[in-house]
Amino acid sequence: MVFPTDPASILLLLLLGITPLLVLVFALRVRSGRLPALRALPGIARLRARFGDVAESGRPLHVATGTNQGSAGATVPTAETIGSLMIAQRIAEETTKRGGTVAATSGDIVAHMALRGTLHRAYRQAGSASDFRTDQVQLVAQNSPAAYAAGVSTRYAVEPMTASVVAGNYGAESLLLTEEGAAKGIPQVAATTTLTALPVLALSADATLIGEELWAAEAYLSDAVPPKARLLTHDLLRWLLIALLLGGLCWQLLALFGIVPGLA
Repeated sequence: MVFPTDPASILLLLLLGITPLLVLVFALRVRSGRLPALRALPGIARLRARFGDVAESGRPLHVATGTNQGSAGATVPTAETIGSLMIAQRIAEETTKRGGTVAATSGDIVAHMALRGTLHRAYRQAGSASDFRTDQVQLVAQNSPAAYAAGVSTRYAVEPMTASVVAGNYGAESLLLTEEGAAKGIPQVAATTTLTALPVLALSADATLIGEELWAAEAYLSDAVPPKARLLTHDLLRWLLIALLLGGLCWQLLALFGIVPGLA
């Protein structure tokens, strides 16, 4: 086994090495109550307001996790799909412990299996495992965005819902499902990172989480320690990367003027 010696590989190994340590440090900090003030996200506030309505209305809170289309048919979920699964987990936990029900629609077989396990576990932790039904989690049109959007639209039309969360890797096809939700009067919160979907979702959904807010959402939806520790780790790593970029830029400028030796 040859150990990488180029700067990029060494930097990547260092980041991978310190990330678990940072998560542990921040977990201890959050557990001790030293949590910084989080920036308010209107979409999260709207979603939290719906948690209590689910049990009263008797209608489920729906989560649509997308089709994992960014991986070009690969079996490994994209980062956006993983983010949507984490949101679904926190929604299921918060909703079921209040006596409500959760439904989910996915367009990827791997995400579908993860959703079934996540929702089943949430019901079991809430002491209502017998209330979980496998048909609450539906697989629609494997890795076919337009067909998936049509499938979710059909579910909107036939199944009453308290609200719906559209989170994951979406494109322009998201207009098909969010417009149907708006027509049915279903409150919708959307979250995605793609430039093709964001304008559509911003116009048709009640609230939209943009870019990195997709991954931050789980920390806002849960009072548990791990999500908040991960959020703080993300923020610190982001600042470290910015510092490295600025440091590299300054080094190159100094090298340009011959003050320091240039990098190969």
